[in-house]
Amino acid sequence: MQTAPDTASSTCATRTEHAFELILQRSQMRLPVAPGESMADVLQLAGVPLETLCEQGVCGTCVTRWLDGEPDHRDSCLSAAEQATHVAVCCARSHSPTLTLDL
Repeated sequence: MQTAPDTASSTCATRTEHAFELILQRSQMRLPVAPGESMADVLQLAGVPLETLCEQGVCGTCVTRWLDGEPDHRDSCLSAAEQATHVAVCCARSHSPTLTLDL
């Protein structure tokens, strides 16, 4: 029996990641996010309180409101309507050079 290739994981593996900067609107912090780093890790290392659980974009625990920029949504927990205002910071990246969060 032949199975189809796992397109989700192969798509993720072929994505080129670039560095970007997180801007935290309420706390006025600017945090660089390097290729291969998650926004959740960067936020937690900077002392920003953030709950995570699955760290794969499945559970929605880390979902945060975004205000400006162009998120690269890589989750499976948010609908398209929810992605218009929120991002799962455990797995998302940014298409734009900066991404502003409501933190």
